[in-house]
Amino acid sequence: DGFSLEDAAKAVGASKRTLARRMQSVLGKSPLSYFQHLRVERAVHLLKTSDASVEEVAEQVGYTDGATLRVLLRRQLRMGVKEIRSSR
Repeated sequence: DGFSLEDAAKAVGASKRTLARRMQSVLGKSPLSYFQHLRVERAVHLLKTSDASVEEVAEQVGYTDGATLRVLLRRQLRMGVKEIRSSR
């Protein structure tokens, strides 16, 4: 199972709303945006350091398919899988 905002809030002893406000204040991102950012960072690392397929990497970082990961890579990094892999 994935890590939820509720899990994170419980871990730090705060309400979901308080945690969301603090994350926005400190990180400049909503919890969803921040967790997506972390997943994309992990995916980039895996794409650079392994020969796993995009679908395998997507699954390892919690996405249901490679298409979703490709969209997020383009949106967040303005790079495609080939560009990321060629920067090894």
